[in-house]
Amino acid sequence: MIQELIKKIEDSYYWDARVKSLDCNYFGDEVKLVFEDDKKDITYHFEECYKVKIEHAIGCPKDRASKELTLAQIPYFIQDVELKEIKIGDKIHMEFQINLHPIELSIVCNKFNIY
Repeated sequence: MIQELIKKIEDSYYWDARVKSLDCNYFGDEVKLVFEDDKKDITYHFEECYKVKIEHAIGCPKDRASKELTLAQIPYFIQDVELKEIKIGDKIHMEFQINLHPIELSIVCNKFNIY
């Protein structure tokens, strides 16, 4: 199953795509990452999340509030997406490491879809 998801991720042509939004809802249970594609937006949808870690590089200044930025001013671009299975206790989960320079995103979840 992981190999199929990795193929779907690679087929989404995320490299250097501008991130349009990153939303964390329901107390971290659901995360949506939306990025630009030539024809339409692509959404990575993570569900049943156990870990959501968003780290913004301290050395990269935030000159304006993100909510005030126009689409062309958003400085986040997907550089890399890594996926692996991890075992916690007796359960298998998916662990994503996503570089949205200057943000590093780490998610551990049970469900993942691409729309």
